[in-house]
Amino acid sequence: MIFTRTSEYALRAVTVLAMQPAGKRTGAREISEAEGIPMPFLWKILQNLARRRVVRSFKGIRGGYELARPSDRITLHEVVFATDGMDFSNQCVLGLPHCGQENSCPLHDIWKRIRADMTAMLERNTLADLARVARKRAVKKKRGSATRN
Repeated sequence: MIFTRTSEYALRAVTVLAMQPAGKRTGAREISEAEGIPMPFLWKILQNLARRRVVRSFKGIRGGYELARPSDRITLHEVVFATDGMDFSNQCVLGLPHCGQENSCPLHDIWKRIRADMTAMLERNTLADLARVARKRAVKKKRGSATRN
């Protein structure tokens, strides 16, 4: 697992939102059921993403959540950073508290390159990219289940 569970759930939740037509609000229950995310955990994640202006929250009968900006303007790095509250890429791969240039773990130099690549990938890719892949997979899955019936 590269990301925390919170970041994983956040990425899955905002992917659901990114797949919705512009202006459609999606309820937390719908996201929870679609992604198997426990409701109390999802509410906390969505509240945090709303505070960080990644999503917008609307109360009432037509309430729900939507992305705060177009999906092609929200990077994966922004979501991961918003949910973890810190840059995941600064952590030691072995979990050592004082790993750095001066006092490095055996995997420090290798992990440093991997972190840089991972950070670049998260900064380069957007929620629109995730939604595009998720839509393709949903179509393939639908076709596969139709041929089995």
